[in-house]
Amino acid sequence: MAEYVRYGILLLFLAVVQKTLIWVLAVTSYEITPDILLIGLVYFGIRKGKITGSITGFLFGLIFDFFSFSFLGLMALSKASAGFMAGFFNRENKIDRYTQSYVFIIIVFFCSLVNNFLYFVLYFQGTILSFGDILLRYVIPTAVYTALISIIPLIIIRRRALKR
Repeated sequence: MAEYVRYGILLLFLAVVQKTLIWVLAVTSYEITPDILLIGLVYFGIRKGKITGSITGFLFGLIFDFFSFSFLGLMALSKASAGFMAGFFNRENKIDRYTQSYVFIIIVFFCSLVNNFLYFVLYFQGTILSFGDILLRYVIPTAVYTALISIIPLIIIRRRALKR
């Protein structure tokens, strides 16, 4: 139980940082930012499985929706889907391999693609942006940026593992 509380506090911290400070890392004129909450959610999903990852993604997505004053439930849907996808990598004998190697970056990239695809395609529904514009301006750049930023927690996780 203490482990879940620790992960919950970490994810809540990442949600607050995502909402308040992440704009500092924004790039391009479209304000592309990394999704650090998703990185934490992917790590948690790999550690705890599909159901726990999707429930956690839904709850934190709903909290994020509530504080962003946007479409209520849209972020919850996209984060729950990404948490569920991350949970597919919950294999007893491979959890450390997935969370302590470059494979983590690849998993974050694909979970971010799912998250961003659901979010941006539904968010821009009914606008003049074409499907290709949404993919090229928002979905793919955000997924790549999030995957690149996931190198930082990967380095931290590997250093902790080496100290043990």
